[in-house]
Amino acid sequence: MTEGQIQAIELLAKRCDYGYGEAHAHKVADLATSLFDQFSAIDLLPGMSASERRTLFAASLVHDIGVSAKAREEIGLLPPWLPTDSGADVHEAISFQALRCCLDNPPGPLLAKPLSSQDRSTLLYCVLWHSASKPYEIADEPLVNPGSTMKLAGILQIAEALDEPLRSLVAGIRIVPSATWIRILVRSIGTVSDEVATARERSDFLARALGLRVSVQQVVE
Repeated sequence: MTEGQIQAIELLAKRCDYGYGEAHAHKVADLATSLFDQFSAIDLLPGMSASERRTLFAASLVHDIGVSAKAREEIGLLPPWLPTDSGADVHEAISFQALRCCLDNPPGPLLAKPLSSQDRSTLLYCVLWHSASKPYEIADEPLVNPGSTMKLAGILQIAEALDEPLRSLVAGIRIVPSATWIRILVRSIGTVSDEVATARERSDFLARALGLRVSVQQVVE
Protein backbone atom coordinates (compact mmCIF):
# COMPACT_ATOMS: atom_id res chain seq x y z
CA MET A 1 0.00 0.00 0.00
CA THR A 2 1.24 3.51 -0.83
CA GLU A 3 1.10 6.69 1.24
CA GLY A 4 -1.48 8.09 -1.21
CA GLN A 5 -3.71 5.07 -0.68
CA ILE A 6 -3.45 5.51 3.10
CA GLN A 7 -4.59 9.12 2.72
CA ALA A 8 -7.55 7.95 0.66
CA ILE A 9 -8.51 5.36 3.29
CA GLU A 10 -8.24 8.01 6.00
CA LEU A 11 -10.79 10.14 4.16
CA LEU A 12 -13.30 7.35 4.73
CA ALA A 13 -12.29 7.14 8.38
CA LYS A 14 -12.83 10.89 8.78
CA ARG A 15 -16.28 10.71 7.19
CA CYS A 16 -17.18 8.20 9.91
CA ASP A 17 -15.34 10.10 12.70
CA TYR A 18 -12.93 7.14 12.87
CA GLY A 19 -15.69 5.26 14.70
CA TYR A 20 -14.64 6.22 18.22
CA GLY A 21 -12.78 9.36 17.21
CA GLU A 22 -9.45 10.33 15.69
CA ALA A 23 -7.46 10.13 18.93
CA HIS A 24 -8.28 6.46 19.47
CA ALA A 25 -7.65 5.51 15.84
CA HIS A 26 -4.24 7.16 15.77
CA LYS A 27 -3.26 5.77 19.17
CA VAL A 28 -4.08 2.26 17.90
CA ALA A 29 -2.12 2.96 14.70
CA ASP A 30 0.92 4.11 16.71
CA LEU A 31 0.84 1.05 18.96
CA ALA A 32 0.28 -1.33 16.05
CA THR A 33 3.17 0.04 13.99
CA SER A 34 5.44 -0.03 17.05
CA LEU A 35 4.66 -3.72 17.48
CA PHE A 36 5.21 -4.28 13.75
CA ASP A 37 8.64 -2.63 13.89
CA GLN A 38 9.72 -4.62 16.94
CA PHE A 39 8.49 -7.95 15.57
CA SER A 40 10.22 -7.20 12.26
CA ALA A 41 13.47 -6.46 14.08
CA ILE A 42 13.49 -9.98 15.58
CA ASP A 43 12.50 -11.65 12.30
CA LEU A 44 8.97 -12.67 13.32
CA LEU A 45 7.40 -11.03 10.26
CA PRO A 46 9.39 -12.63 7.41
CA GLY A 47 8.63 -11.32 3.96
CA MET A 48 6.83 -8.24 5.22
CA SER A 49 7.94 -4.77 4.23
CA ALA A 50 6.98 -1.12 4.54
CA SER A 51 3.96 -1.83 2.33
CA GLU A 52 2.47 -4.24 4.91
CA ARG A 53 3.26 -1.72 7.65
CA ARG A 54 1.29 0.92 5.78
CA THR A 55 -1.61 -1.52 5.32
CA LEU A 56 -1.62 -2.19 9.08
CA PHE A 57 -1.61 1.56 9.72
CA ALA A 58 -4.57 2.04 7.37
CA ALA A 59 -6.50 -0.82 8.99
CA SER A 60 -5.94 0.83 12.37
CA LEU A 61 -7.54 4.03 11.11
CA VAL A 62 -10.73 2.38 9.85
CA HIS A 63 -11.13 -0.61 12.18
CA ASP A 64 -13.96 0.96 14.20
CA ILE A 65 -15.92 2.82 11.53
CA GLY A 66 -18.73 0.27 11.91
CA VAL A 67 -19.93 2.01 15.08
CA SER A 68 -20.70 5.11 13.02
CA ALA A 69 -24.25 5.80 11.90
CA LYS A 70 -22.76 7.02 8.60
CA ALA A 71 -21.20 3.61 7.92
CA ARG A 72 -24.41 1.80 8.78
CA GLU A 73 -26.36 4.03 6.41
CA GLU A 74 -23.95 3.28 3.57
CA ILE A 75 -24.20 -0.51 3.74
CA GLY A 76 -27.94 -0.81 4.47
CA LEU A 77 -28.79 -4.23 5.90
CA LEU A 78 -26.48 -6.01 8.32
CA PRO A 79 -24.24 -8.54 6.52
CA PRO A 80 -25.82 -11.99 6.95
CA TRP A 81 -22.53 -13.88 7.16
CA LEU A 82 -21.29 -12.97 10.66
CA PRO A 83 -20.50 -16.35 12.32
CA THR A 84 -22.02 -16.67 15.77
CA ASP A 85 -19.01 -18.62 17.09
CA SER A 86 -16.29 -16.26 15.81
CA GLY A 87 -16.16 -14.04 18.88
CA ALA A 88 -16.53 -11.09 16.53
CA ASP A 89 -18.69 -8.07 17.26
CA VAL A 90 -21.29 -6.80 14.81
CA HIS A 91 -19.41 -3.54 14.29
CA GLU A 92 -16.48 -5.43 12.79
CA ALA A 93 -18.72 -6.82 10.06
CA ILE A 94 -20.13 -3.36 9.42
CA SER A 95 -16.64 -1.83 9.31
CA PHE A 96 -15.58 -4.52 6.83
CA GLN A 97 -18.63 -4.03 4.63
CA ALA A 98 -18.49 -0.23 4.66
CA LEU A 99 -14.80 -0.34 3.73
CA ARG A 100 -15.46 -2.87 0.99
CA CYS A 101 -18.26 -0.72 -0.46
CA CYS A 102 -15.85 2.22 -0.53
CA LEU A 103 -13.12 0.18 -2.25
CA ASP A 104 -15.57 -1.15 -4.85
CA ASN A 105 -17.26 2.20 -5.51
CA PRO A 106 -14.84 4.93 -4.49
CA PRO A 107 -16.48 8.36 -4.28
CA GLY A 108 -14.83 11.06 -6.38
CA PRO A 109 -11.02 10.88 -6.49
CA LEU A 110 -10.80 8.42 -3.60
CA LEU A 111 -8.38 5.61 -4.42
CA ALA A 112 -7.51 6.76 -7.92
CA LYS A 113 -5.04 3.85 -7.90
CA PRO A 114 -6.86 0.66 -6.79
CA LEU A 115 -5.30 -1.52 -4.12
CA SER A 116 -3.51 -4.68 -5.18
CA SER A 117 -5.41 -7.89 -4.47
CA GLN A 118 -3.07 -8.67 -1.57
CA ASP A 119 -3.33 -5.20 -0.01
CA ARG A 120 -7.12 -5.25 -0.37
CA SER A 121 -7.39 -8.68 1.24
CA THR A 122 -5.04 -7.84 4.11
CA LEU A 123 -6.75 -4.52 4.82
CA LEU A 124 -10.26 -5.97 4.82
CA TYR A 125 -9.47 -9.04 6.88
CA CYS A 126 -7.45 -7.10 9.46
CA VAL A 127 -10.54 -4.95 10.00
CA LEU A 128 -12.85 -7.97 10.06
CA TRP A 129 -10.73 -9.89 12.57
CA HIS A 130 -9.64 -7.06 14.86
CA SER A 131 -11.35 -8.57 17.90
CA ALA A 132 -12.42 -12.01 16.62
CA SER A 133 -11.41 -15.07 18.64
CA LYS A 134 -10.56 -16.98 15.46
CA PRO A 135 -10.17 -16.20 11.74
CA TYR A 136 -13.04 -16.78 9.36
CA GLU A 137 -13.49 -16.13 5.66
CA ILE A 138 -16.11 -14.37 3.58
CA ALA A 139 -17.17 -16.43 0.57
CA ASP A 140 -17.04 -13.60 -1.96
CA GLU A 141 -13.86 -11.92 -0.62
CA PRO A 142 -10.70 -13.97 -1.32
CA LEU A 143 -8.22 -14.30 1.54
CA VAL A 144 -4.95 -13.89 -0.35
CA ASN A 145 -2.28 -14.42 2.29
CA PRO A 146 -3.78 -15.91 5.46
CA GLY A 147 -0.51 -16.35 7.37
CA SER A 148 0.65 -12.74 7.07
CA THR A 149 -2.85 -11.39 7.53
CA MET A 150 -3.31 -13.34 10.77
CA LYS A 151 -0.09 -11.83 12.15
CA LEU A 152 -1.12 -8.30 11.26
CA ALA A 153 -4.65 -8.79 12.59
CA GLY A 154 -3.20 -10.23 15.80
CA ILE A 155 -1.01 -7.14 16.18
CA LEU A 156 -4.04 -4.92 15.59
CA GLN A 157 -5.99 -6.85 18.24
CA ILE A 158 -3.33 -6.18 20.89
CA ALA A 159 -2.97 -2.51 19.90
CA GLU A 160 -6.71 -1.94 19.92
CA ALA A 161 -7.13 -3.65 23.29
CA LEU A 162 -4.49 -1.42 24.84
CA ASP A 163 -6.65 1.63 24.13
CA GLU A 164 -10.11 0.08 24.25
CA PRO A 165 -11.35 2.27 27.14
CA LEU A 166 -10.33 5.28 24.97
CA ARG A 167 -8.12 6.75 27.69
CA SER A 168 -4.80 7.05 25.78
CA LEU A 169 -2.85 6.04 28.88
CA VAL A 170 -0.40 3.66 27.21
CA ALA A 171 2.84 5.53 26.59
CA GLY A 172 4.80 2.76 24.89
CA ILE A 173 5.33 -0.96 24.47
CA ARG A 174 8.44 -3.13 24.37
CA ILE A 175 8.79 -6.71 23.19
CA VAL A 176 11.00 -9.14 25.09
CA PRO A 177 11.41 -12.39 23.09
CA SER A 178 12.51 -15.85 24.20
CA ALA A 179 12.56 -19.24 22.51
CA THR A 180 8.90 -20.01 23.20
CA TRP A 181 7.49 -16.77 24.62
CA ILE A 182 6.93 -13.18 23.62
CA ARG A 183 6.44 -10.74 26.49
CA ILE A 184 4.82 -7.40 25.66
CA LEU A 185 5.74 -4.87 28.34
CA VAL A 186 3.41 -1.88 28.61
CA ARG A 187 4.50 1.53 29.90
CA SER A 188 1.76 3.94 30.85
CA ILE A 189 1.00 7.33 32.40
CA GLY A 190 -1.61 5.80 34.69
CA THR A 191 -3.09 2.50 35.76
CA VAL A 192 -3.95 0.39 32.72
CA SER A 193 -5.03 -2.83 34.38
CA ASP A 194 -8.21 -2.96 32.26
CA GLU A 195 -6.30 -2.41 29.04
CA VAL A 196 -3.71 -5.04 29.89
CA ALA A 197 -6.40 -7.54 30.90
CA THR A 198 -8.20 -7.06 27.58
CA ALA A 199 -4.93 -7.43 25.65
CA ARG A 200 -4.22 -10.67 27.49
CA GLU A 201 -7.67 -11.99 26.63
CA ARG A 202 -7.03 -11.27 22.95
CA SER A 203 -3.44 -12.51 22.82
CA ASP A 204 -4.40 -16.02 21.63
CA PHE A 205 -5.00 -14.81 18.07
CA LEU A 206 -1.48 -13.36 17.80
CA ALA A 207 0.02 -16.34 19.63
CA ARG A 208 -1.53 -18.72 17.11
CA ALA A 209 -0.27 -16.62 14.20
CA LEU A 210 3.30 -16.44 15.54
CA GLY A 211 3.46 -19.97 16.93
CA LEU A 212 4.60 -18.55 20.30
CA ARG A 213 2.98 -17.90 23.64
CA VAL A 214 2.24 -14.21 24.22
CA SER A 215 2.16 -12.47 27.58
CA VAL A 216 1.12 -8.85 28.20
CA GLN A 217 2.06 -7.05 31.40
CA GLN A 218 2.31 -3.53 32.73
CA VAL A 219 5.72 -2.19 33.70
CA VAL A 220 5.72 -0.27 37.00
CA GLU A 221 8.41 2.40 36.93
